Amino acid sequence: MWYCGWDGGGTKTEVLILSEGGEVLADQSFGPLNPNGASREKVKESIREAVAFMQGQPGGEEACGGLVIGVAGLSNQDVVRLMAEGLQEAGLQGKYRLAGDQEIALAGAIDGHGAILIAGTGAICHGRTPTGEAFRVGGYGYLIDDGGSGYAIGRDILAAVARAFDGRGQKTILSGMMQAALKFDEKSLQPMITWLYAPETGKKEIASLSRLLPEALATGDVVAMGIAEKAAEDLVELVLTGWRKTGMKDGELALTGSILTKIPEIRQRVEAKIEQVYPEIQVMRPRRSPAMGAALMAMG
Repeated sequence: MWYCGWDGGGTKTEVLILSEGGEVLADQSFGPLNPNGASREKVKESIREAVAFMQGQPGGEEACGGLVIGVAGLSNQDVVRLMAEGLQEAGLQGKYRLAGDQEIALAGAIDGHGAILIAGTGAICHGRTPTGEAFRVGGYGYLIDDGGSGYAIGRDILAAVARAFDGRGQKTILSGMMQAALKFDEKSLQPMITWLYAPETGKKEIASLSRLLPEALATGDVVAMGIAEKAAEDLVELVLTGWRKTGMKDGELALTGSILTKIPEIRQRVEAKIEQVYPEIQVMRPRRSPAMGAALMAMG
């Protein structure tokens, strides 16, 4: 018997299979599974490929003792229906469990109690108490939440450039970097505004502007440092709120997502601020991948 976990993301889906003893038997990646970033047809194609991969394992699908599929957006019933429809069309016969991407990330990231802080396009803190009770802070989407995320940083960069252009804000190296990235003339913001409000520009495109921040920080740009400080404060707030709500004093905290892994200035600020308030928290990188987390959940 073997157990299977899926980590369904916006660009790829990792399918990992464990033996009864917890040994990795197979690990393969397929296409996207997140309908927010891919078409329904593409999602269904990924499902078909992943199911076929499972069915090709020793003993076939009948040897599968458990399947957990992690995917974003499960609060949207359309996502749940799409997954059910795709799995049925792919010929999956056995039972499965759908789990939020933050659930499988937590399952893989820590041992015992604590949380995982994820800061990518969005931002969320998801954890569990010493008694096993789950808790969540943030992650309600870019329209009303997600402070400290790539989207929030990208939006703040755009706002800083606009304010600097008008003279309402300080001059910043981010202005020139934005002009180079979006290929517009410094004499007018119109090309930037046109790009920003174009139908094809979504939260991922805005979040991608966060890549400009590290280079700006390296120059000591005051505006960039302010954006980084704000992002760190927002992320720390997620963690501190979770610990206050649960009454925890210690535990593990895994930091992950592109903002925390690719912008060390923000990660260092987050670590320092958390240590000041909760010195007994062990801040770390995730112990295992989300796909491993899903497979471990499948083992029960």
